[in-house]
Amino acid sequence: MNLIFQEILKFVLIFLLCFVWLRYFLRRLWLAVLVTTLVSGAIYAILFFLSRRKQNKTGMKMKEKEDAENMFFSLACADKPIDFFAKLATKKHSNAVKHKDYIVIKHPENVSTVLFADLSLAGLNLGKFMEIYAKVKKEKATKIVVCCKFIADKEVFSVSSRFKEKFLFLDEYATYEKLFKLYDCYPEITHKCTAENKMAFKDFVAYSFNKKRTKGYLFSALVLILSGLFVRTTIYYCIIASVLVVFALISQFNPLYNPKIDPEVL
Repeated sequence: MNLIFQEILKFVLIFLLCFVWLRYFLRRLWLAVLVTTLVSGAIYAILFFLSRRKQNKTGMKMKEKEDAENMFFSLACADKPIDFFAKLATKKHSNAVKHKDYIVIKHPENVSTVLFADLSLAGLNLGKFMEIYAKVKKEKATKIVVCCKFIADKEVFSVSSRFKEKFLFLDEYATYEKLFKLYDCYPEITHKCTAENKMAFKDFVAYSFNKKRTKGYLFSALVLILSGLFVRTTIYYCIIASVLVVFALISQFNPLYNPKIDPEVL
């Protein structure tokens, strides 16, 4: 789905949401359409301006989240996990060099990136971070990417900002999204984490507002809105139709449930 179609769909959804209520108060159809167009245009312009400033957040599907956990656990149990990361890096960087504990990627103009995988299941703490830096500082890299299960000590962020190198920390889910998925290179799942049978509330919300649900919400809203052209619209029709349109907007455009992938990590 290209960008132009996305924007057209966004405007249509906003138009429908406004039309539901303006049609309720304005009996003349032509007047309701005219006012709705003007109001929708103003709302779209505001949202377009705000969307330019908003930074997208990463979200994951339940299956991807489970795969990310299992892949990280499998790498933690592997004999030579650095071999996998070397394979991944060479998919886009033929000059990637494998060392004992990390990968070095050389870029033009004497710029380089170090990829270090800390596979400790206890997470990355400040002591471990300093050990990593002691190992890689001799490379004089511009950027150091550290993959870990999670950040166990938030002080890692403040301490890392004091160095001249740029640090990028990827937890097990960000590693899946920004490395495995982006490079289309996935480690073999040899060990699996114990799965919980109960669906978490956030997973239920993510499932309900995934982009695939847009058509269902939009179709239901259109049925209610079109019926209002033939019979007198009640307040209940307006409320339900509005909720369905809002759900369609969230499902289609909310980046939390429809993440964009950062194009360049290494």
